[in-house]
Amino acid sequence: MLNRRHLAFAALLAVVAALLPEGAAAGGELGDVVENLELKTLDGRKVAIASKKAQANVVVFFRTGQEFSADALKAMAECEKEFAAKPVNWVGVVSDTEPPDVVKQVIAEAGVKMPILVDAGDAFYGRMEIRLHPYTVILDRDRRVTVREPFHKIGYCDRIKAQVRFVLKEITAEDVAKLENPEKGTFRVPGGVARRHLNYGRLLLDQKKWEKAIEQAEKALTDGPLAPAYTLKGNALVGLGKCAEALAAFDAALKLDPAEVAAKEGRRACGK
Repeated sequence: MLNRRHLAFAALLAVVAALLPEGAAAGGELGDVVENLELKTLDGRKVAIASKKAQANVVVFFRTGQEFSADALKAMAECEKEFAAKPVNWVGVVSDTEPPDVVKQVIAEAGVKMPILVDAGDAFYGRMEIRLHPYTVILDRDRRVTVREPFHKIGYCDRIKAQVRFVLKEITAEDVAKLENPEKGTFRVPGGVARRHLNYGRLLLDQKKWEKAIEQAEKALTDGPLAPAYTLKGNALVGLGKCAEALAAFDAALKLDPAEVAAKEGRRACGK
């Protein structure tokens, strides 16, 4: 039976865990339940990450200096309108290192209505293991991480809308796959088998199973040269600390599709 000393020690461990730096503890992987933290907004109020009344909670991580954050916020403004009458809660999260005036200007230009929460010391970024920006995470009514979606220059709102509808149980996982609009252009779009390998590989990437993610990327590439597959491989190599090989993969992705946002972000992760 636990005595008071044991209970006090357990409480101390919990406090220490909460203060661990980014990457020290997991908390944002698919299936994880996220603590419903309250963060200050730009105007000094306190707002929780998730709403108890919502069936889907959409959390948008962004940085004002990041190239595509404005585009992501504009897409989210469109999505907000679509779900205005449904049990969907929206919040944006920005680092406390961002100048408040700049943040206010960016969100005003984007037209989003969601509260913008200020992440002191990037603590929540760390817990959720957000390495790329912009990035959207969707929690279900139990605050379980259901979707992790990096930014896509084409059709981002459509992707998020499909995922929200899935969390609301309006459509199935199969419907989500059908509703995802393939990016159009001169590059090849993954076929059905390759797409399954890519989706599974991204799931493994979120779980930090780097080698297995690379295996799925290689399997997708057996269908032919695909920008998303090279990007997946590059991000897994970054996770393994192999930036030289990762840069080669990102370059291959950008050669096939110069608009591959995730590959550009991957290069930045390697300092390029």
